[in-house]
Amino acid sequence: MENHSNDNLNHSVKKMNHEEKLKMYDIDKRSAKLAIMLAIFIDVLGYSMILPLLPTIALKTFGATNFTIGLLIASNALFAFISAPIWGKLSDRYGRKPILIISQAGTFAAFLVLGLSDSIEIVFYSRILDGIFGGNIPVIRAYIMDITDEKTRSAEIGKITAAMAFGMVFGPAIGGLLGILNWRYPVFVACSLSILTIILTFKFLVESMPKKRVSDLRKRRKVMKEQNKDMNVLTKVVVLRLAELFLLIFAFIIINSSFPLVMTIRYNANVVLIGLFASIAGIILVITGGLLIRPTIKKFGEKTMLLFALLLAVAVFLIYPFLYEMWYLYIFIIPYMISHIFTRSILMTNLSKAVDEDKQGLVSGYAVNMMSIAQIIAPLLAYWYLEIWMVSYIGFNFDAYFLIGITCVFTILILLILVLFDIKSYPEVFAKGEIDAEEFKN
Repeated sequence: MENHSNDNLNHSVKKMNHEEKLKMYDIDKRSAKLAIMLAIFIDVLGYSMILPLLPTIALKTFGATNFTIGLLIASNALFAFISAPIWGKLSDRYGRKPILIISQAGTFAAFLVLGLSDSIEIVFYSRILDGIFGGNIPVIRAYIMDITDEKTRSAEIGKITAAMAFGMVFGPAIGGLLGILNWRYPVFVACSLSILTIILTFKFLVESMPKKRVSDLRKRRKVMKEQNKDMNVLTKVVVLRLAELFLLIFAFIIINSSFPLVMTIRYNANVVLIGLFASIAGIILVITGGLLIRPTIKKFGEKTMLLFALLLAVAVFLIYPFLYEMWYLYIFIIPYMISHIFTRSILMTNLSKAVDEDKQGLVSGYAVNMMSIAQIIAPLLAYWYLEIWMVSYIGFNFDAYFLIGITCVFTILILLILVLFDIKSYPEVFAKGEIDAEEFKN
């Protein structure tokens, strides 16, 4: 009798469309999207005030070497790598909201430790603490998967990225201006913003995995086990798309993580210029994520836009070593950001399509794992290039900028090969017109 009722539940839930499922669990999609976007904006506003300035702070305040700065950046990613799947799995079991609040509290504590630090060792401790409680990344992604469907997911991820970008517009500029007075000022402002994020999440965020939904999903998993259905998350398609995500993040993190120090060394930029330039990058993200992703994917399809973005990335990385004057950066940053946001949004969406809704938190944790591995290796490599500075080979001298650029080119070419294989193996995923205009309006 129980098995029969479970079968009926499994069948009835599958027959529902996405909007009906949300209504069944009392989830207001619009309120949920608004609350999570506000929380993300404030959170990003806080940490974007600090992160672009961190390499310069470590170099000029604490006398860290280039490679030590790479270790500082990698340490955060290493501990995020360890903790991310745990947070993702906990959010599948206990709900997104409580886990998100815990991770936000950890971020507040990490900022507070950084603001009170008096040595490079304490700075390391703050970044490690932030990595341990960096569970908000997989949880937020899982939350978005909970309240969207396959037709609208690319566009909604673009919206979320735009919300992050709004924080990046103001955060680095504020951080740069405050940092001129004292580098601790933006850190303590970030602490205040973290408290505001916790309050906002606690009071206004709608739980996307209420107890009834968790219970129903557990019953569906039980039915699937009884029917001997494959419960393994790491299927061939998931592994392929995790590898794609790793390569993408690796290439862009090599540039992103080293860029503040490159601006200091190559162009003699101060913290204000570094912050303002990061804000310009945020403006481009806002325009791309908020205005370009939906209409372009709707018109040309995900396959065309993904291939275009990857080829654009190859061209961008090829010219990176030859940005001899600082004004070149203002041209370079436009295609760089466009290629990044399109590839990242589409690859994340394709990954989510490879698993059922009850596994979104877990697979999101694995995705953050791949990102964390990239964020561990890429800064170490980039700052090692800056440390050794010059490599001679068969009579040619290659400086750190060339080594960074050519490494990114080869990485994206490998990614392009995997994407072409993905397109050939799973053509239905890349069908034109994935975004339904009426669904998007909801």
